[in-house]
Formats: sequence, C-alpha cells, structure tokens
Amino acid sequence: MSQTTINGVLMRLVEPKDGIDSEALTFIPSSPCLNVEKTYAAVASDGEKPSSMTLYILSDVTPLDTSQDLYDEDVKSNPDHTISWIACSFINGRNNNAAPTENPSISQPPSFSPIVGSKLVINGSTPRSDKEEDYHDWYNIEHGPALATVQGWNAGRRYSYLKSYGEIETANFYGFNYYDEKSGLGGSEWEKATKTEWTFRNRGNAAKPNIRRVWKLQDSL
Repeated sequence: MSQTTINGVLMRLVEPKDGIDSEALTFIPSSPCLNVEKTYAAVASDGEKPSSMTLYILSDVTPLDTSQDLYDEDVKSNPDHTISWIACSFINGRNNNAAPTENPSISQPPSFSPIVGSKLVINGSTPRSDKEEDYHDWYNIEHGPALATVQGWNAGRRYSYLKSYGEIETANFYGFNYYDEKSGLGGSEWEKATKTEWTFRNRGNAAKPNIRRVWKLQDSL
C-alpha cells in the first residue's frame, strides 16, 4: 500500500549568531528537504527574531514528520546560525478572484507569483481544543473572506502544525496572507476585517496568545 502524501510547508527560520553578518541571510539556501514545489526567501519587517525565513512549499510534508536527520544536517552545515524548522500540513486557501461566499480552495500553491518586496503575514493561533470547530468556521466563513477585501491582498493559505525542530514558539494553526508591498494592511479595511465580535470571541477562546510575524519577500525559486 502506497503512503498518502500531504501538501504542506516548511518554515526554515534563521538568526545569525553574535558577530555574524546578517546580509548572508538574504539568499535562498540549498533545499534542505525533498518535494519542494516553490521556495521564497524573506526577511522580517516587524523587527522581531528570527530575522530571516525561507519558506518551502511542499508537495509532501510527511517525511519531515518522521525524521530529524535533515534538520540535523542543516544545523551542522550552518554552525554560525541558529536554525529552527516548523513543518505544517495544508488545510485550505483563498484566492483574490474568489467570491466571498465561495468555498475555500483546496489547491495549495498560490494562484499568483509573489514578487520581491511584497509582504507575507503569518498568524499562528492555538484555540482551546473544545473551540477548534468554531475557530475553523470563523476563518472559513468570516475572516478569510474579510481579509480578501483589503486592498493589495492577493491570497491566503491555512495550515495545521505538524512538527518543529529547534527552539521556536509554535501554534496549532497558521494563516498565511500575501499582500502587495503597498497595501491596505493596517488600514481601515484591515481594521474592519480583524475587529469583529466573532474575532474577539476567538481570541478569548485561545489556549495561548497568537503569534504574528510580518515578512518581506526577497527572492523566489
């Protein structure tokens, strides 16, 4: 019987150790794993650490759930940097040509090609176990369609936490949202999309605070 493949992503998060030039983080490293469909290099635009991320879109994320060997090889090959991995499985997504009432997309690769300078906002959420269904309903019915109305929004993808290696804070679920370099992110449309009764209820149902990172894309393969 053949093993089922699962679409997903690998977030490779990197921070230079003391005294190491951070400029070395802006290039795309050799792929540390198999099944890579697309690769994006990004740097933090929120002032937080880790300050660099390489995002690998994977046709099958399952090998990263069963062995730490690839991560260990990555760490050994890069002794001047602190490296952590977060592997996630794909849930669903939304594209900028979808109607608000349209069901989420089941195709993982974005329907557009993010360009250098554009933004990727990643939100990690961990609802209480008895509130997970409400969380998914909120994202699919209200939150995803609302974000799609923000000027410069291009696509959204949702993921479920699978495995992590290294010292890094994680969440049970992640929302990825791709924006133009100049967009309505943080503006009135975004405020309207993110400050709703259902949104506040979900925050109150969280097992721990959200993890929010904003990344600026540098390159892609």
